[in-house]
Amino acid sequence: MFFDAVVLPWTAVVSLTALIRRIRAVPSHEDAPPDQASAISLAGQTFPLLSLPLEIRLQILRYLCPNDYRDILYRTPKTLRTDGYACSTAIFLINRQIYAEVRDEWYGHVYYRARIHPTGFHMLGYVSSLYREPPKTLGYIRYLDLEIQLKTPGWMDWNTDRKEPMGLYRCKEFLDKCVQDGRMHKLRKLRLGFGVSIVCFEHYRDRIGELRGDLERDMRGLRELRGLTEVQFTGIVQGYGYHGTLPGGILGSSGRGTLQAMNKIMEDFVQALAAEVRLPDQMVAR
Repeated sequence: MFFDAVVLPWTAVVSLTALIRRIRAVPSHEDAPPDQASAISLAGQTFPLLSLPLEIRLQILRYLCPNDYRDILYRTPKTLRTDGYACSTAIFLINRQIYAEVRDEWYGHVYYRARIHPTGFHMLGYVSSLYREPPKTLGYIRYLDLEIQLKTPGWMDWNTDRKEPMGLYRCKEFLDKCVQDGRMHKLRKLRLGFGVSIVCFEHYRDRIGELRGDLERDMRGLRELRGLTEVQFTGIVQGYGYHGTLPGGILGSSGRGTLQAMNKIMEDFVQALAAEVRLPDQMVAR
């Protein structure tokens, strides 16, 4: 199917998108009713995608990329689109030019949820070790919703010759690797929250004055970020393994006061971080 030169670019986008959806809706050529046979037959014909202007080509590719935020860490979502269609990762395999164009569209329009945790780095159902290099995906993401499990000072923190000792939480080192050499240079918006386990909560209940200094030390890598337009504090996530809450017996009146104090210290830390890594207002306005 070829578009005539006089057809408006937007008409081309709408026509191709409609064609893609009609082809997707039919499971196979053999099972198709007669009135849909012509739509299927178009699938085998050549479409001059690379001959279109870049702006039009990107509008087409966006119909195959995520456009919906999902608050999911421990399983891979079935769809990341508001229209219910599955995203097509096969588009990455066409050629290098399309790969580069799709990559920026794929990771450049919605927030991606991620978590740094003693069990590893979690994102969209995938887990990678904190002892390995960060996923290259982080270098493409523009909007990141990040939760960091706080490390409890002094807890299972010892020197060892083992490559990956049980219980040793490498949050600080992993953050340093994430931002070194401008690896996250495309990041523009950051949502930042912190996980608090029972052990961590009990540690700071009587040492609340140490929390800000510990945040400054363990999250130092975040200060290497540059060029962000927005940094938000998303609050405290209670629990250790998954999204649980601290037991009610712990959260008495003094416990709730401790959580409120921790929340205020964390919020102040994120605000100070935002002031350091954000672009000047006059540049954001552009």
